[in-house]
This record gives sequence, C-alpha cells and structure tokens, in this order.
Amino acid sequence: MTAPNHALTGALIGLTVTDPWLAIPLAFLSHFACDAIPHYDPPGSEVGRIGSRRLVVDQLLIGGTLCIVVVVVLAAMRPTHWLLAVLCAFLAASPDLFWIPRWLHVRHTGRDVQHLNWFLRIHSAVQWKTGPRLWWVEGVWALCVGWMVAVRL
Repeated sequence: MTAPNHALTGALIGLTVTDPWLAIPLAFLSHFACDAIPHYDPPGSEVGRIGSRRLVVDQLLIGGTLCIVVVVVLAAMRPTHWLLAVLCAFLAASPDLFWIPRWLHVRHTGRDVQHLNWFLRIHSAVQWKTGPRLWWVEGVWALCVGWMVAVRL
C-alpha cells in the first residue's frame, strides 16, 4: 500500500481503538496487514524502480504530502483522541522508512543489496501481489478508510 493509505489506516485505528497500549502496536502491525492485500506498485524492474527518481516523486513527495494532509486535518478538526490518531498514522506508515538504506544503496551503486535483514525479508514476503494495474485497490481503500476516518472527525 502507499503511505497515505497506511496513514489513513493508522489514523482510523487511533480514533477507534482509544487505548494507546493497544492502538500503537495495532497501528504498526496494520502496515503489514495492509501490505498483504494486493496493491499498487510502480512499473519496472525492482532495482530500476527502487533507484528511480519517479519513486522519490511518487512515494516521498506525493505520498509524504498526502500523509501530512491527514495529520493537518486531524490537528485542525481535533476529534477525540486526535493525538493518538496522529501517532498511529505515523506508526502505520513508518515501516516503509526502513527501506531508505536499500534505496540509497541502489542510488549510489546501481545494484541491489546482497542480503536483506530479517525485518525487510518479512516486510518483502508479505507483499505477495503488487503491480501497476492494482491502482484501483489503493483508490478503493483510500475512499473507504478515508470515509470511516471522516465519520469520526
């Protein structure tokens, strides 16, 4: 899933599961549950995609901006447990930050890393079905989860 969908899912968890001791780990784990759902991935070979400028634009600039929009809306509307929702939104999207060293390695060397650590191996394994033709899954997820978040604002 893209970062905005992870953030929306985390925000929904924070607004719904109001116990932080439960909401925080659920938000983090929701990332892997969402990634297990077939979802969008940009076209191209994996190494070419990882090292591409388009990945930076799509995932970091557009995705990051949309995540910030989620946080700004929560902060502006201030629903009950909005701070927990913001924290959960960040935690739900945060596992993708662990891919940054791999991205930097590919950008600098043009080659993929030889071995992924245990965390990235698990993260990669749960994403069993991705591709550019699955953009509609991201759209449906954003509409449904976004609507559920909006109802709680």
